[in-house]
Amino acid sequence: MQYWDVFPKSIKVSKNPFGTIVPLSVRGNPRGSVVFESSDAIVASVDTNGTVSLGLSAGSAVITAYDSEDRTSIRYVLVEVTTTATEIAVS
Repeated sequence: MQYWDVFPKSIKVSKNPFGTIVPLSVRGNPRGSVVFESSDAIVASVDTNGTVSLGLSAGSAVITAYDSEDRTSIRYVLVEVTTTATEIAVS
């Protein structure tokens, strides 16, 4: 198995009328083209390049990244949009 991962591992922002964009970074050697999916596109959507758009709606979501179409190797990014004022936290 080859090493690969997606960063940041978690994203936490405050709800805001302008939204927030966070690009995900794939590191290592995935077997194929990485495919991204969001568990809740209203809270956080992700495009084919791994760019996450969030901040318009409060809630939590999980961005799932697969390293190939057979989906045997999976990585996760936890996303939270709060209703209270917090600084952007990316880890």
